Amino acid sequence: MLAKIWKKIALAVCIIAVLFNITSKLVKKTNLKDELQSVIGGEAISFTEESAENQEETSNTNAE
Repeated sequence: MLAKIWKKIALAVCIIAVLFNITSKLVKKTNLKDELQSVIGGEAISFTEESAENQEETSNTNAE
């Protein structure tokens, strides 16, 4: 009898913890650009062709 009560209490605590975790992640949503800058060391990834070509030229000149 006591084991069944503890299982229900533990399950309820786990569900509440998961809900708090989900809501905190939704509230503290970070900007994608900020995340990319932190990963690459301050340089954001550019999705335009023009910037990609400039980055390729820069990397080619640095390699030589």
